Amino acid sequence: MTPIKTAVLGTGMSAFIFHFPFLESSPEKYEIYAAWERRATPEHSKARNAYPNVKVYTQLDELLADSNVELVVVSLPPDAHVAAVTAALNAGKHVICEKPFTPTYEEAKGLFELAKSKNLVLAIYQNRRWDGDFLTAKSVIDSGRLGEVVEFESHIDRFRLFRKGNWKDVPSPGSGLVYDLGAHLIDQAVLLFGVPESVTGKVFCQRQIPPLEVEDNFTIVLHYPAKENKLPVEVILRSTSISCGVAFRYCIKGTRGTFLKFGADPQEGQLNKGMKPSEGGYGQESSQDYAKLWTVPVDADVKALPAPTFSTVPTISGNYLAFYEEVYNVLSGKSSAISVLPEQVLTVEKIIEAAYKSSETSASVKIA
Repeated sequence: MTPIKTAVLGTGMSAFIFHFPFLESSPEKYEIYAAWERRATPEHSKARNAYPNVKVYTQLDELLADSNVELVVVSLPPDAHVAAVTAALNAGKHVICEKPFTPTYEEAKGLFELAKSKNLVLAIYQNRRWDGDFLTAKSVIDSGRLGEVVEFESHIDRFRLFRKGNWKDVPSPGSGLVYDLGAHLIDQAVLLFGVPESVTGKVFCQRQIPPLEVEDNFTIVLHYPAKENKLPVEVILRSTSISCGVAFRYCIKGTRGTFLKFGADPQEGQLNKGMKPSEGGYGQESSQDYAKLWTVPVDADVKALPAPTFSTVPTISGNYLAFYEEVYNVLSGKSSAISVLPEQVLTVEKIIEAAYKSSETSASVKIA
């Protein structure tokens, strides 16, 4: 199979950090063929400066009319996703779309239905499934060393006392911290635990920096009741812009152990510094950020549990390239679907909407 001719819509930070490097790292699988750059001129183009052979379009309809384009990567603000994905699918192109996918569940559902009707791939870029810290936490849970998980707390905290002024801080469909970082945290939880019964959310502007309607703090709790001889599970997802110093990433409690992880996946920082995914050391975390694990034997007598044994857990290397490898395998016929399933994406959309509704009403919201 010849490399898939790929067009990237948008030339902002996301395109150059989270998409171009991975396309570039697999020249036998992907060709960076075109880019949509609305402000490009014959003399100046960010895309052409980085990739001299790329075709640069300033009009989306002209790019989509190019019959050579096979795959479109939508790296635009969320309020532009629906129109761009719809146009690309109607032009017969496979699509990768950044998260947050769409501002509403109904819009997301409609786009998946459109893709299915045209027999096209529509893949949502939930790259943080391949964060090293998440891969490590999932591995420990799957190993059974924690026993039955009863509480899963996940944070992405920052220390930022100002607004950056990008789309995330401007009131518009899909803006705000829940759609930005919450979409990642919720997706990871859905992958681990499935669809919750209900959601409790608190979403607000903690820093009181206008516009106040764009939140910078959230706590979202997913409730999984006891069933089929399984204990209830509470999933607590948090993010704040006021967290100075070291904040934990995961605290996972089970009937036979506790997993505690500090530090952040290094991939974004490495990519920001120009590191290539193919370079040695990419995705590897410093040993000082390895997780801490306290466990007792899973077969220990519950009436005479021994003192917990302490150990550290080396972090599995992160690998955002795995997403693009999955997409290639589907487009080349080597597999039938990528692991970010439409039904999981739709569950994330439902939970986001439920979190806002819960915060507005001060009541838990059932997930249908």
